Amino acid sequence: MNRNRLVFALVTLLTVACGGKRYLSPVDVATDRINNIAYTALSDAKAVSVTDLVAEKTVGTISLNSNPNGLLLSPDAERLFVSCGKADGRVAVISLSDRKIIAEIPTGHTPQGMALSADGRTLYVANRFSNNISVIELAQRRVTASIAAVREPRALCLAGNATLAVANCLPAQAANEALVAAQITLIDVPANRVRDNVMLENGAQSVAGICASPDGRFVYATHLLSKYDIPVTQLDRGWVNTNALGIIDLAGDSLYATVLLDEVDGGAANPAGLCFDLRGNLCIAAAGTHELVVFDAKAMHEKLEALFSGKFIDLYIKNRTDLSASLSFATSFKTRVALQGVSPRAVACASNGIVASSYFSPFIEKISDFNKPSTAIMLGKEPSPDAVRRGELAFCDASICYQGWQTCASCHPDARVDGLNWDQQNDGLGNPKNTKSLLFSHVTPPCMITGIRRNAELAVRNGILHTLQTVQPEQLAADIDEYLKHLAPDESPYLTEYHQKDPQERGKALFASTGCLNCHNGQYFTDKHRYNVGTGTGDEVDTPFDTPTLREIWRTAPYLYNGQARSIREVLVDYNKTDRHGITQNLSDDELQALILYILTL
Repeated sequence: MNRNRLVFALVTLLTVACGGKRYLSPVDVATDRINNIAYTALSDAKAVSVTDLVAEKTVGTISLNSNPNGLLLSPDAERLFVSCGKADGRVAVISLSDRKIIAEIPTGHTPQGMALSADGRTLYVANRFSNNISVIELAQRRVTASIAAVREPRALCLAGNATLAVANCLPAQAANEALVAAQITLIDVPANRVRDNVMLENGAQSVAGICASPDGRFVYATHLLSKYDIPVTQLDRGWVNTNALGIIDLAGDSLYATVLLDEVDGGAANPAGLCFDLRGNLCIAAAGTHELVVFDAKAMHEKLEALFSGKFIDLYIKNRTDLSASLSFATSFKTRVALQGVSPRAVACASNGIVASSYFSPFIEKISDFNKPSTAIMLGKEPSPDAVRRGELAFCDASICYQGWQTCASCHPDARVDGLNWDQQNDGLGNPKNTKSLLFSHVTPPCMITGIRRNAELAVRNGILHTLQTVQPEQLAADIDEYLKHLAPDESPYLTEYHQKDPQERGKALFASTGCLNCHNGQYFTDKHRYNVGTGTGDEVDTPFDTPTLREIWRTAPYLYNGQARSIREVLVDYNKTDRHGITQNLSDDELQALILYILTL
């Protein structure tokens, strides 16, 4: 039995057919080391579980009004902050003495990561799709300031008392630029002002977790490191995606090093949450390979300092770029620990070890010794996985990939986009194309930017065979189909602004009068045909490209077949000089703004 089938068997055995409609879907965990309690955010169950780590038993549940995205415990263990919801995002403040919600504070679209100021008075919240950080004065229970981020801020950490570090999930550049990478935003806490945006290594994307060193000198961010600038022809030795830890030196607000989590012959796909344990180990959840990657932080920094000072000699590592490609550098200070759970996404420090929560498992794990099996503590019951759930698991499972280097979600985070161009073999080599969202892919054929696949079913099966480079049962591909068919679009963060600024819906009228509606029509805003709209360059100057759906277009930058347009404005103005892609050159600035705002609401 292969690893993939074992994973599915494990999930089936560990779930209980209870007739309910919701899975638990743990997305975050926070630990109270004073009272040995773990709090786990159950996203689909709209609740937080309370687990006694000494008795190894879940002792209660706190119901919420919407799905939780993240947790933060106050240092005195008296309050639990829960970031909840999507477009109606808010932070629920829970009094732990009676486990009651005492306040709900509106924030932005899809609040996720949080951080609390050293004095406990100010809460910072990363609003993923509002692209900003809410500053909440807890005494007033309201947002008092908003700080712009770069793109999809997902996680926060406070380094010392003066720096707030923000993990921006995706790159914000045009995909055909020389350097395409996600950034870490550094905010001066006293001034509530962005001090710097530090670029991670070229190809860094899907930044998922962030934490600071105990001394506040360094910030660590987990991310993928994508080799988007070479053809996808093999997976060996991290040819397509590697999995990395980016280290920011706050002494100079610069990228200090990028250290890979992988082995020479095996990936540690999709690194997510991370934390320090009490022994100084940096513990990283590898969601795709269902394990912890544990770094001895002291040994890592000693080796890095020796390397950069010239005392450590390695014929293959001559500079920081060589280091970011080294699959063996971390061997001496790295341990990989297999977990029982499926897709661990969050870890937290406990009084005697680490607690990990896994999205597809109805339990948390207590890891007291990295050389011994973990202890699983049940959080509750959930129904057996249906086809949609099995498909979501397969989409996020690196065991169906050769050597575990990546998952479907590595290039399609949340089944959307990674902001990169990829040179796939399906339409020849030397012609990279921008990653497309998979939302509505099964109802808007053909697939791929040039329409090379006549439908999404073919694209899924060819993706498994040629991109993951394994052969899987037909049922697994059918399950992935079901998962993708059931994806729902998120509400646009521009809707409120559109209704306020354009009550007469001029933008919608302009969408029709400029000719956009001719091709982008119907329920999914696509007629499913291919056209040459003059955006091709080089050998593809006259190539017809598939008309993409415009649903959720606000989320899928950069645009056009090679990601050359960073914004909808660039699509309509800079790359449409001859009006072949809608008649837009004669629009006034007010008209253009109205049209853009309407498109961003779709």
